[in-house]
Amino acid sequence: MGPQCRVRFAKCQLLATCFFTLLLGLSMGFLTILTRFGDRFVIIHTISPEDDPYGSMYHWAFSLGIFLTSMLILGVMLSILGVVREAKGLMAGGFLSFTLVFFVAVQVTFWRYREPSKVENTMLDTYDLAYEQAMRNVSDIWRQKLVAIHDTLGCCGKSSPLSGLGQEERALCRGVRQREARTVTHGPPRERARGQSPFYR
Repeated sequence: MGPQCRVRFAKCQLLATCFFTLLLGLSMGFLTILTRFGDRFVIIHTISPEDDPYGSMYHWAFSLGIFLTSMLILGVMLSILGVVREAKGLMAGGFLSFTLVFFVAVQVTFWRYREPSKVENTMLDTYDLAYEQAMRNVSDIWRQKLVAIHDTLGCCGKSSPLSGLGQEERALCRGVRQREARTVTHGPPRERARGQSPFYR
């Protein structure tokens, strides 16, 4: 294999690596947009007060995702141009972008390791706030927000293992009860024809 063949082979390898890195960047951008505009994240964000940590965490995650996506795509573009034109400066710029993404990803991983349940606890605290406000009948707005959370997340309030939901809590679970009623009503055709419930064999 001559020098030219080796150069072409190295170029093909670099371009293939850039292609997979571009796919990684696009998937990261998709996850960032899903985090920003997904129903389950938005519904919690709408009920969180301004001083609640979930709001800052919500914006921080979106900004970080956009930054990492931009750096990855920029690094891929610089690397592709550097490979095609055989420009060392462009290749160095692409390598610098990838290095920056790596260090930020290491910092995020370290934070995730130190605070494994930070996001979950923050979301639960925000939900507890909405639940308490709705149970105190402070405003109908809180009740509407809590019903929207139950419908979006498919949950139905907080109940103790020793006692079921009270009348007040059941009134906030309309969407879940309607879904369960539809599941029972629209059971498999064979079982309805036999007159059996879909929960019993």
